[in-house]
Amino acid sequence: MPANRPAFKTIAPGAGQFLGLGALGELATKVGNTITRWVSPAVIVTGTISAEGATNANQRDITLTVKDRRGNAINYAAMIEVVALLNAGGTDFAATGGSTGIAVGASGKLLAIVAKKLFRGITTTAGVLQLTYVDTGTEAVYLGVRLPNGEVTVIGNLTNA
Repeated sequence: MPANRPAFKTIAPGAGQFLGLGALGELATKVGNTITRWVSPAVIVTGTISAEGATNANQRDITLTVKDRRGNAINYAAMIEVVALLNAGGTDFAATGGSTGIAVGASGKLLAIVAKKLFRGITTTAGVLQLTYVDTGTEAVYLGVRLPNGEVTVIGNLTNA
């Protein structure tokens, strides 16, 4: 949380409940000392994708960082969707999603919803999700991320040579 911003700023008082802004500028309510966010401040995702084979043959290492609207990494665990896409425009799913596909790396959690194509991920409390992508072929695959606010960002190309 930014040092100079209060955890909650009241906009409209009510009968024991207050509407206001949370520490990251998101809509929130406050009852007693409990602050409940209405909108997730996780609105940006950035990522890096290693060169093929940087760690292991046919593997790419992926690091995703979820950020607030100011570009700062969030300080709580966020749930995001990770998608294997056919193209940079994000208009279709990848054909198969690679020979092994996307798997969780050193940080965060990953659950397959549709094998090798659609995943639900949970970041660390620093907003980080580390993944790997393995393909012994050359399928065209792009990494997409859907944030809690519905925004979809295509991070980059996972296609191996």
